[in-house]
Amino acid sequence: MEHVPVMKEEIASFIKQEGIFIDATTGTGGHSFFLLDEFPKLRAICIDKDRDSLEQARKKLARFGERARLIHLDYRNLPEIEFQWKKVIAILFDMGLSSYQLSSDKGFSHMRDSPLDMRFNNEEGKPAYVFLREISYSQLVRIFRDYADLKRAEELARNIKARNIRSTGDLVDTVREVYGMKKKELLSRIFQAVRIGVNRELEGIEEMISSLAEIVSEGTRLIFVTYHSGEDRIVKNSLRDMERNGKLRILTRKVIRPGRKEILQNPRARSAKMRVAEK
Repeated sequence: MEHVPVMKEEIASFIKQEGIFIDATTGTGGHSFFLLDEFPKLRAICIDKDRDSLEQARKKLARFGERARLIHLDYRNLPEIEFQWKKVIAILFDMGLSSYQLSSDKGFSHMRDSPLDMRFNNEEGKPAYVFLREISYSQLVRIFRDYADLKRAEELARNIKARNIRSTGDLVDTVREVYGMKKKELLSRIFQAVRIGVNRELEGIEEMISSLAEIVSEGTRLIFVTYHSGEDRIVKNSLRDMERNGKLRILTRKVIRPGRKEILQNPRARSAKMRVAEK
């Protein structure tokens, strides 16, 4: 399933045409491919914690040879890696799932019946069905409230805790017992909330931004694309704190959203928000 990179033109407008670009959430390489093809003097360091996605990116970016270097890494560990930081002109964080991940058998999508795993890296953490069994009722309620903006979160959490959920189909059935045959958007938000919890996606983002602000060179741009209010809130507040402390300068006073044409062509882009800051 071909992944369509979100807001690629808007992202390109913030990228200088020469230097090293870090794609911190490479996925299958859609953004890196577009930028390397657009800017012949650009080089890319492409990282991702999902080995399967990174292997797909390796194939896609092979035509660029040494201009694309791929590294298996969680982006939150990026500040710990030794790079030629003085040559880095931009770092992109696109926090959404790729079409490849959604069509995989890892349990990311409610549209596909598969084991409920949801881990980006199978070598870390526990699969989602174990996560849902072991997490406390109160913590599960908080996840649904904070990450899915969910009403009746208590009822859903109670039903999940009462069942032996093993697959995406089991979770869909449980959701429908509480909410009925609701829109797909509700299922997407619930699956997203579980995924965020399983992968601890919102942990350490502030610390990572703060660390990068210290080590990147003047003029380096940090570009964030988020798809959930919790993610966007963390990024927005972190960038504001960095600006108040004189560490970064925010370039996007108003959040950038995809245009109507892009949303019609790629409905998954509808919730995307982009924020950019510069050292």
